[in-house]
Amino acid sequence: MAKGTTTIVTMTGFAEYARIFPGNMDDGDFHAKTQGSYNLNFYPEDNAGFEEYFKAGVPVASMGYDTIKIGNPELATGKYLKLKRPNVHQLVADWGGAPAVFDFREGLGMKKWDMALDGEVGNGSKVIAKVSVWTDGNKSIQRLEKIAVLELVEYDGSSQGSSVDMDNF
Repeated sequence: MAKGTTTIVTMTGFAEYARIFPGNMDDGDFHAKTQGSYNLNFYPEDNAGFEEYFKAGVPVASMGYDTIKIGNPELATGKYLKLKRPNVHQLVADWGGAPAVFDFREGLGMKKWDMALDGEVGNGSKVIAKVSVWTDGNKSIQRLEKIAVLELVEYDGSSQGSSVDMDNF
């Protein structure tokens, strides 16, 4: 059995391209092995979020790619982390599926977000992200556990406010 340790990291920041519900899961071909992925670009509101994430054991780069990505300069520091969770985990069923999403717009609580009633989480929404970071020596696995919406920017289906310039794509 793998040894290692798990650290829970909680960060406040802003969401972009939040595909965190079964109704908007990322089911592209790239995620065929896990039958889809729940993910978002997460912009920590300050550098302390990045520091906490790396302090938990996440590498600064993996397989030649930087963990911190340059994105939308209008969101926090303009840099983001790709947070994700598989739809179907290959080894442990409980490690897959949609992350728990909570509605904290009226304060802390256990009110679950309902995509049908509350809508999708749009680019620039302020959220709290909870991520588990498992480390064992040089190995590190990160998994998005929960999201809490503090301030909603309603999803409108446009790419406005995104880090992708669709005119020059």
